[in-house]
Amino acid sequence: MLKKSIHLILTLCLLALTVQAQTITDKNIYPEPPPPILPAAGGAFTDPVFHTTLLRVTDERDGKSNTNSYSYWPSLNCNNTRLFYTSDGTGMIADFDAVNLRISNKRPLWAQPLPGGGQLGTEDAIWSGLDPDVIYSHWAMKIWAYNVKVNTYTLVADFTGKAGIAANLQQMSKSPDDNAFGFNIQDTNWNRLGCLAWRKSQNDIYTYFGTIDEVEVDKTGKYLVVLTGQQGAGVIETKIVNLDTRTVTDLTDNAPDFAPGHKDVGKGTVIGEDNWNNGVTFRQLAMPHQFINVLSSGSDWSQGRHISTLADDEAWMLVSAYVVPANPPASGPFHNEIFLVSTDGQQRVRRICHHHSVLRDYWDSPRADISRDGRFAVFTSNWGSTTRRDVFVVAIPPVGGTTLPPAPGITIPRDGAELVIRDSGGRELFKIRLNPQQ
Repeated sequence: MLKKSIHLILTLCLLALTVQAQTITDKNIYPEPPPPILPAAGGAFTDPVFHTTLLRVTDERDGKSNTNSYSYWPSLNCNNTRLFYTSDGTGMIADFDAVNLRISNKRPLWAQPLPGGGQLGTEDAIWSGLDPDVIYSHWAMKIWAYNVKVNTYTLVADFTGKAGIAANLQQMSKSPDDNAFGFNIQDTNWNRLGCLAWRKSQNDIYTYFGTIDEVEVDKTGKYLVVLTGQQGAGVIETKIVNLDTRTVTDLTDNAPDFAPGHKDVGKGTVIGEDNWNNGVTFRQLAMPHQFINVLSSGSDWSQGRHISTLADDEAWMLVSAYVVPANPPASGPFHNEIFLVSTDGQQRVRRICHHHSVLRDYWDSPRADISRDGRFAVFTSNWGSTTRRDVFVVAIPPVGGTTLPPAPGITIPRDGAELVIRDSGGRELFKIRLNPQQ
């Protein structure tokens, strides 16, 4: 009888927790509350508004400025076993337990010096899409692969003397199959000259010399998205390069193209900011003049945002919005939020968490990046502080689900055993030990 009662009580508890943890999918305004008290690094806690579970990765023991890199550079490797971040300019990795939402074994990323001298870049280091032990980076005109398990380097490519007067690769992008790479190229004084794309299997190099801000290869490796950094009526803000045919399509900043600004790429697609209509557009790179609106912010111009489409499932894009102090204050949803938006034009949303970062300079922006399987997002926040920044991970509830796994039934353990209830991030909610005499 007692076991039946316990079974009923636990079932009701799980149902209640599931209701509380239901993913919010409306577009109401949920004001950002005062920042919750943070645990020490390694501690998990719950967002008080959206009921998601977060993990604090760093604290004052790690340094003053701890950051993830950017929304299109993955912090988590391809199987969510390692986490890459930067502490006071030093690249770091930690082991990541995706089941229990824990971190351990923090250590410098580059444990061995680079053969021949130099220092691999950290901001744009990119995990392999195939091998969870490998991360890619560059020095001068060379691409290197580094195995973080055995601490060995492998030279992938050397473009010295193959790109005109270029001396340095910068701002790397890479396709998930580790075949296509894209870079800014710079001279010996670090002045931007243009861009370079390389596909390993075809062993072909594409270079473009001209005004450029950044480039990114899409997930298929067929297209290169070039941002010129230029804006204004009639100005070409974006160029789409077909690397098979070498054809280039120009997109104007304003009508008719409303070229994507802050953006990320998918499998033959690009999703980015429409600076004229205060929204986000989605377009196929094979037909870049055609687009649909996937997010509209109306008259609320008080926010900036970054977009991440690193997940294999591109039905949803991750957005990290942040209030820009220089812009006039406005009322609207999503202020200082991390959330998901459907990419089908229906503008469905899934609200994830508030990031509690106050923008004072670029590195205070969250720049959230989503994991390959779409289960986690990594972001930066100063969490109300004026003196430091930290890295956080938030567990993303599954589509149509909750932050708790389905619980159609509970198996009561044998007498004297413990029954442990955990949330979807593996965090223990409560436990009960059954008395063998009852």
